[in-house]
Amino acid sequence: MALDRTIKEKISKNGPIPFSQFMEMALYDPELGFYTRGGAGRKRDFITSPESGPLFGKLIAKAIDQWWVQLGSPKNFTFLESGAASGTLARSILRSELACRDALEYIAVETSENQRNNQPPEIKSMAEMPLQIENGIIFANELLDNLPFDIYESTDDGRWNEVRVGIQNENLTEVLLTPMGNQPGFSLEKSGVRVPFQKAAKDWLEVALSTLKDGRVVVVDYAVDQFPVPLERKWLRTYRDHQQTSHPLLNPGTKDITCDIDISQLGHVRTPTSIQTQREWLLDLGIERLVNEGKKYWLENAHKPDLVALEARSRVTESEALLDAEGLGGFKVIEWELKSSPQIAQCNT
Repeated sequence: MALDRTIKEKISKNGPIPFSQFMEMALYDPELGFYTRGGAGRKRDFITSPESGPLFGKLIAKAIDQWWVQLGSPKNFTFLESGAASGTLARSILRSELACRDALEYIAVETSENQRNNQPPEIKSMAEMPLQIENGIIFANELLDNLPFDIYESTDDGRWNEVRVGIQNENLTEVLLTPMGNQPGFSLEKSGVRVPFQKAAKDWLEVALSTLKDGRVVVVDYAVDQFPVPLERKWLRTYRDHQQTSHPLLNPGTKDITCDIDISQLGHVRTPTSIQTQREWLLDLGIERLVNEGKKYWLENAHKPDLVALEARSRVTESEALLDAEGLGGFKVIEWELKSSPQIAQCNT
């Protein structure tokens, strides 16, 4: 396919490329990358929490109102969703009863022009982060796991080789090279262990923290405390048509490439304020009450169900998926709270 040829031409010209560069092309090439056609959705390649149904959006709306009140109910309040895709979460949130609606500006940041064109018109759609947000939330659901990362493999002599992408017998293949610069700072127990170096995720967090003045940055993703992880944990995964698929170098552009987020690497940027599982977080937000309300509404309207009644009935199955400790419920919700320093009045003496 065309993207495969493009990648091979780059390698033939420049030599083996970092895995992050391969991943950038495979996922985000503007014409042939995976996210020009694939992504989240029941009719696409995988289901994220927003695509499970509107319940997740209702709970995020509750969280938005809580965060707004914690900030003192400012007149101008921003909710920025990074990696917003076509706006599924935005639609669910904006359909909810928001106490902060009059103060709220919803910004959806999405690099794909095709995805931005499908976002709802009532939100502000952007390709990049704004320069500054005074009061608000920067929210990323299953974004950081898709940001390009490099891969390193430990050696017998206590060092790390970089896993690059090269060509052998006209096929894309892995090539192990000794890094020219500093070695990655992972603890080393034995040879043959692989780890991801998540520079793009750290860069995203640095930008988010520098953009926001007051509020919090919230990341929801599958994550580990730190690498290396046990060999049985397959931290590098690919998805297509709701199934895990083959090696990431095969048929680039046709599958998602994803990785567990390393909380310790993000902690090098700033230590998180709180870390919970999604299950714990949604229980704290009152998911059980919303499910019980849905059951009651359905029973009262089952004889002539409208859209609201059908959505209320679906809350049971949605909640089961969102709270599943082996699935979405096992994701980590990582938060960084930001408070600007108060201005200190100076007196002339």
